[in-house]
Amino acid sequence: MGVRLLLAAGAALVLAGAAAAAPRSATRFDGIRDCERAGALQFKRHDATFRRFAINRAEVQVDKFADQVGQNFVATIYHGKASYEAAQGPRNTRFICLHGGINRGVLFVYTLPE
Repeated sequence: MGVRLLLAAGAALVLAGAAAAAPRSATRFDGIRDCERAGALQFKRHDATFRRFAINRAEVQVDKFADQVGQNFVATIYHGKASYEAAQGPRNTRFICLHGGINRGVLFVYTLPE
């Protein structure tokens, strides 16, 4: 009887630990992913042939800014290399993304040809 109770308590602890870890991993902040999504939405509005915008995460530089730009607070500036794909095929570009932080989101995404 005591062994069963001990096994049941151990199983309950393992399940409780896994359940508690799930919400933490689901809410992990990813500013680069936010920049990709905002960029894709913006580029689709301006270019009907747009297909995909993918940031090369290995080439991203992150600058913690934490200051006002006009009326908007910018927490982080992401810049680096990305791939912009439209009707003429993929091309390598440089990008800059101004991010307001966890609850504010992306303020600006821009690409420059290499």
